Amino acid sequence: MFRSAQMWNETDKGGDLIFYIHLHVISWLLAIILFAVNGSLYKKQKWKSGKITHMVSRVLYLLIIFTGVVLLYRYTQANVWNDYGPEVIIKSIAGLWVVVMMESIILRIKKDAPFKGFMVQWIVMLVIALVLGFGRLPWGFLPL
Repeated sequence: MFRSAQMWNETDKGGDLIFYIHLHVISWLLAIILFAVNGSLYKKQKWKSGKITHMVSRVLYLLIIFTGVVLLYRYTQANVWNDYGPEVIIKSIAGLWVVVMMESIILRIKKDAPFKGFMVQWIVMLVIALVLGFGRLPWGFLPL
């Protein structure tokens, strides 16, 4: 499943790395689903339901950032940092930018302000984060 079983075993001595990877992926999957739900609720002017889902999505944003920082730290401690360090940093910045854009887009939808440019940024950064996270970096599982 992972590119280098030896690298995986050396990196995951505590056994919790897979937990943080799964928690990270599940958190951003749920956040993207709630992002669509929030946008839909605010466009329909269902303010109370929108506010509840917006608060839940903010908790998920914090969880995404926390698990991302943990994974970034684990990459710095792994023996692959010299080979993949710049890509990990770019992926981290892109991932953080995705979270910032999701919050900005929801706030702009809520205020009925234009958000097309923010949506373009969100899509570009999401693609960069996904390609690097799943395809290029060693803890991903797609062969690139």
